Amino acid sequence: MATRIEMPQLSALYGQAALGAARAKLPGLRSTPATSELPQESLVVRHPGVSLEQAERYRRLFSGEPFDGAHRTALPSVLVHIIGFPVQMALMSREDFPLPLMGLVHLANRVEHLRPITLAQPVQVLVSAENLRAHRRGTQVDIRVMVLEDSADPENLEEQAVLWRGVSTYLSRGIHLVEETAPHAADSPRQEFVPPVKTASWRLSAGTGRSYAAVSGDYNPIHVSNLAAKALGMPSAIVHGMYSAGRMLEGREPEGAGHRWSIDFAAPVALPATVAFAAEHVDTQQLRFTGWNPRKSRLHFSGELRLS
Repeated sequence: MATRIEMPQLSALYGQAALGAARAKLPGLRSTPATSELPQESLVVRHPGVSLEQAERYRRLFSGEPFDGAHRTALPSVLVHIIGFPVQMALMSREDFPLPLMGLVHLANRVEHLRPITLAQPVQVLVSAENLRAHRRGTQVDIRVMVLEDSADPENLEEQAVLWRGVSTYLSRGIHLVEETAPHAADSPRQEFVPPVKTASWRLSAGTGRSYAAVSGDYNPIHVSNLAAKALGMPSAIVHGMYSAGRMLEGREPEGAGHRWSIDFAAPVALPATVAFAAEHVDTQQLRFTGWNPRKSRLHFSGELRLS
């Protein structure tokens, strides 16, 4: 069942989450999820479409081509993700969501960009939660997002009405499912990271988190405040994972859509930072991406783009 809501305000959701964390004293105070059940309802929101102003802010952030109808008409995948992110947050802020919002760690994204979405094109965003499962450091969950044609019926959804779909995976550290309910598999042996040949170097200022937040509205304190980041165990504010995704895809994903991409996050990027980056052609239809700390040879993320 899908419940229709108004487009949430991220600032209000973060305020609500911070208040809940303060009441609990520490985000990871409890050792098990509040419940082992995920909300059965999906949330659906109508979005009026991305404005030219927001698209231009995104373009400037990543030094991309202008949305002028000649160089570019359709939205990049990460800007579509930005449309749906407040609805993800609304679902994860619900009282019946089993994991606390503050302190969730973004582990991965998987995206299928099926059809182009243009500037100011009204769409619907449908969000659901699934696959609550154990992780060696806590509990993880998948948040599924579908961006639909404005005329689609979310209760009787047809495949051709889906424009974009993605799964964001999050980890709640220190909160474990009870062993007899959901045992987790033994840890896989870690492989030593061998950096590929660098093709670019990203120099990220201390304000990179605030710059992405100005485009996305995602002012999560861990990305914009050193004090908040340190309270959550980071040395300083860390860059948004989707900033890395947007930068790795800029100028590489086809505007005509019909592609898939993924990104897996390893060590966070503490700001300011220099990130070594490699984009490698596996074959004519596939690119592989890697970002790492060049001084410590420490992996930050790995990604992939498939063109068909």
